[in-house]
Amino acid sequence: MSKRLKEILSELDKIENRAKEINTAVETADPTDVEKLNAELTESETRKSALIAEKSVIEQKEADARAASTGEDKGTPVETPTEGEERIMPKLTRDMPGYTNTAEYRNAFMANLMNNATAEQRDALITTVNGIVLPTEMENTIWDLIHDAHPIMEDITRLSTGTVLTIRQHKSIKAGKAKKVAEGVANDIEDNEFVNVTLSGNDYSKTCELSYAEAKMTQGALVDYLETEIAADLGETMATDTFAQIKTDLATPASTIAKGSDLTYKNMLTAFGKAKHATSLTIYASSENVYGQIYGMVDANGQPVIRDGVAMGASVKVDSAAGDDIFIIDPKNYEANMIQDIMIENTRDIEKHKIVYSGYARMQGTMRDVNAGAYIDKAIV
Repeated sequence: MSKRLKEILSELDKIENRAKEINTAVETADPTDVEKLNAELTESETRKSALIAEKSVIEQKEADARAASTGEDKGTPVETPTEGEERIMPKLTRDMPGYTNTAEYRNAFMANLMNNATAEQRDALITTVNGIVLPTEMENTIWDLIHDAHPIMEDITRLSTGTVLTIRQHKSIKAGKAKKVAEGVANDIEDNEFVNVTLSGNDYSKTCELSYAEAKMTQGALVDYLETEIAADLGETMATDTFAQIKTDLATPASTIAKGSDLTYKNMLTAFGKAKHATSLTIYASSENVYGQIYGMVDANGQPVIRDGVAMGASVKVDSAAGDDIFIIDPKNYEANMIQDIMIENTRDIEKHKIVYSGYARMQGTMRDVNAGAYIDKAIV
């Protein structure tokens, strides 16, 4: 470790210790002192950011120098030892797959959220331009909670690109459809109508505030709290937006019925018929429409339309984000571009004596084919 790197780590420790002193002092300070302490904390955060950036540059240079001197190849797999040799497993480092799923990383992440991380723990975290990467287990738990509450979010095609994506959306075949022709006569060349849809992302956020006393809960309790709160609100918002975009893409409803009126078998048949390019259909509706409308529906022969959770060959799923409408779509046809996966950041509000936790994600999606689904519109009046 270079002399400069040691100096940076030492200064970072001093900044961290001073920040803790400020957070303690502000609880009993008068308004004038609070303002001074707040200014000092802001100045120290600026210095901290500069030091971390310099530290990253130095560490990268040292890593490159070591690799050059030893001929190290990070991509070389561990060779199987011959008989009698001891197999020495390499230490898991930040650039290796699976690092964010280690206990070391999870502990460092939570210690950072609770504002008591050591210099080594801060150094162990993986940061991007958008913040600190969530531990794999925590990210999976949040998505599992979202999927349980909103099955549409599990069924769609989610692309974690991290960048803007342009999708070719199919509108219609204007000419050249298959048809019967006389012998020796060629069919028209197919002319498809496509439009380019740019998915640059929509921001979704959820903010939680905890008092200093509340934030002293155990690490496990804080994890459960953040997972539940962030999954509930982010999931609801993203799912609602997804259904709204599907509704926009499909343009016109298969059937429009008055809100509060009974859904009919003919309404369902019409909707299924309009989803002419779908390969596998799923029905999404609120619990009110699933249990109050679909479960009580019978076909032309008086037989129940839904049996064992399936209606007319399509799975029926309850999703509150569908609102008043009933969607009959091919969910895999909807592509969601995940520009920023779910992340959590925190900051202190020393005037209110609270810690603010913010969950954030950036995503946008669209139907690849506007004829891969339909919806039944429950009109307001």
